[in-house]
Amino acid sequence: MTMQPIVENRTLTLSNISNEIYEIIPIIRPDWNASNTRLVTFTEGITNSILGLFNTRTPDDESDALVIKLFGEHTELFIDRNAEIHAMMKLSENKVLSQRVLIQFKNGLIYEFAAGKACSKQEVRDEHISKLIAAKLAQFHNVPLKETNEKPYVITLIHKFIQLIDEHQIIDISQIKSDVKIIEQVILPDLVPNPQIGQDLVFCHNDLLIKNIVYDKKTDTVSFIDFEYTHMNYALFDIANHFVEYAGVDDADFNLYPTRDEQKRWLKTYFQTRGVSEQTIDDKLCHLVDQFSALAHLLWGLWSLVQSRVSLLDFDYTGYGKLRLDCYQNLRKILFENVKQ
Repeated sequence: MTMQPIVENRTLTLSNISNEIYEIIPIIRPDWNASNTRLVTFTEGITNSILGLFNTRTPDDESDALVIKLFGEHTELFIDRNAEIHAMMKLSENKVLSQRVLIQFKNGLIYEFAAGKACSKQEVRDEHISKLIAAKLAQFHNVPLKETNEKPYVITLIHKFIQLIDEHQIIDISQIKSDVKIIEQVILPDLVPNPQIGQDLVFCHNDLLIKNIVYDKKTDTVSFIDFEYTHMNYALFDIANHFVEYAGVDDADFNLYPTRDEQKRWLKTYFQTRGVSEQTIDDKLCHLVDQFSALAHLLWGLWSLVQSRVSLLDFDYTGYGKLRLDCYQNLRKILFENVKQ
């Protein structure tokens, strides 16, 4: 049975976290205090504030370390935090995730630390590590799903971001709205006709940035982190989104998108691990992934425009959003290739 997180009815503040955290940590680590632990701020997050709490008495053993996640301002507008916790529990039940959620408070979570370090742009391209990532995502996608009438999450999120852009009067996206209608009603039914739950539509991470992939050299394993967008979606979207994110976020370089040979090696490991050995790995499949990569750029371009208005984090969301939407426009022609304009 999966352990339910302890619920604390309180709000923690980043400015005073070094004091406030020790008011609730004893619930799960009774002997931890400010004198025998080390609080570290991780700077990789562009949505939330993420910190780590480490036991200084065992510097060579991080097995009991903790992650403290403070939700970004106004992220409740587009992130269902209860669904995030449910996803982590579901992944734990199916042995895809070993890090349990221990405490849930009003504006964040405390959960177990994933040993290792976040991948770099070079590491995700490493042939060995990329195979580990492909196998891990296949395991993720094999988590059982119940039949549902909900839409694939990429569509749900795109509509949500469009609504928020309109409400906050950020920019005029009339052309994008027109595109989204065609994508939803014409293009996706052509790309994935009659999608099957558990086959085409699977439990997806949906945000597989390189910094959301942790490689542990000691055990030669990878772990995924950050499950706030984890929902049912197209398996090929999750794969395409990961390939796009080879670019990184800081100084993003979308020319790092994997070559055909890299894609085919990755996809071979992925489908073998999923138990779909009959899948043909060819240029046609890679082209389909490329089409989904256009959707990934569209989604995160819209996300970034929303964040430019609501987030308090120090990041150039406007510039990043423009970059992603420019990438979408560059790939739009292959996404719309069978649509009469």
